[in-house]
Amino acid sequence: MSARRFDRRYFLRAASGLAVALPLLPSLRARGQTAAPIRRFITMYTPNGQISSAWWPTAGADASTFTLGEIHAPLAAHQSRMTLLKGVDLDSAAGGPGGPHQRGIGTLFTGQQLQEGDFVDGCGSTAGWANGISVDQAIAAQIGRTTPYASLELGVRATENDVQGRISYSAAGAPLPPILQPVDLYNRIFKDLVVPDQNGQMPVDPMLAERRSVLDTVGDQLLALQTKVSTEDAQRLDAHLTLVRDVERRLAQVPLTCSKPNAPAALDPTSENDMPTIANLEIDLLSIAFACDLARVASFEISTGLNRIRYPWLNSMGEGHPLSHMSQEDTDARPQLVARAKWHAGLVARLFDNLASVSEGDSTIADNTLLVWCSEVAEGNTHSHGNMPFLVMGGGWHMKTGRYLDCSTTLSDGKIKNSSHVDLLVTLQNAMGVESQTFGLPEFCTGPLKALA
Repeated sequence: MSARRFDRRYFLRAASGLAVALPLLPSLRARGQTAAPIRRFITMYTPNGQISSAWWPTAGADASTFTLGEIHAPLAAHQSRMTLLKGVDLDSAAGGPGGPHQRGIGTLFTGQQLQEGDFVDGCGSTAGWANGISVDQAIAAQIGRTTPYASLELGVRATENDVQGRISYSAAGAPLPPILQPVDLYNRIFKDLVVPDQNGQMPVDPMLAERRSVLDTVGDQLLALQTKVSTEDAQRLDAHLTLVRDVERRLAQVPLTCSKPNAPAALDPTSENDMPTIANLEIDLLSIAFACDLARVASFEISTGLNRIRYPWLNSMGEGHPLSHMSQEDTDARPQLVARAKWHAGLVARLFDNLASVSEGDSTIADNTLLVWCSEVAEGNTHSHGNMPFLVMGGGWHMKTGRYLDCSTTLSDGKIKNSSHVDLLVTLQNAMGVESQTFGLPEFCTGPLKALA
């Protein structure tokens, strides 16, 4: 499936139902189009750390002048959107149950340590699920209420149903499994989507007609109630009636063109040969979902912390986890791991290429998207949680982009102190309109990451 050019527009029709009960009506009002830009957010995970010498760029005269490393070469066209962060520790992973891979992936986007549990890592350590909501779901709770889908969880060969295979959490101990089959993603969000024909006309939709009828009935009932209640209650009912009329008005509007993709073929989510096709299809379907405003928040994970997979299309036939345990300069492991990471970076480039092709007012969807990519450990052979390889893409409305930033500080005694990743999570929330000064474990929070100001 190739990326297409299409205009962004919401589709009430894509929702499975239309809530009209009075307590829910305020949430419906938010579905109306507003002049404010629509922001979108993505978390991305790839396993077992990075080859440091290929990940970190070469610093220039200042933060805005740097030369990309090997891994980020596919993103060269988007360097102005990038923010590479050095000196950020996953310090909340230092305690609690589990081994380093378990603790790393569990705390990566939650900022919380793990619960006790029976999941076993490669060293025999045991742990349960993460003990808090992930940042994508905290953001979705705020900005995902106005779209048919609050968030989309996508995965490529993320088949293990344990803590090392999950990055998104709706609450403590409540992981969200990723969709591993592109056709399942298509059926969930596009199968029943009604789009205008070539003449811009919407097909007759009995369901929408029925919803309009329900709204008419609700409106009549509210008008009748206004004469039988107190003045204060009448004011409340009048407010609800205004919302009902707003929903009715929007149902009568004809959406702008939004391309409906073709249904993809069924693929094997466990197949190493189908992996690149699955990844590309999921990236393209996510791009269209964002363009159609069916969702504004997503998570995307490739493999898991266990990561016993090969990449045959790259002629990389070693299993990922054992490869990551080799020396960073091992002449067999290093080129394989760098090639895989470059492929991961190419998926980010594909996504932003797609989104940059979609006009949205005076900008593009890429200009209004924020993505954060990291792993569960900094380096696979050390299992360190210090100086984590965080890449932030986009977010230019909240922070200056196109920078390579050192987020560490020098203390009065001359020691270097790295920033905590929970402060980065706070900053990401703030960028998406969630006003918060803390996230995850509060003892590690000092507020938004100062280097990104």
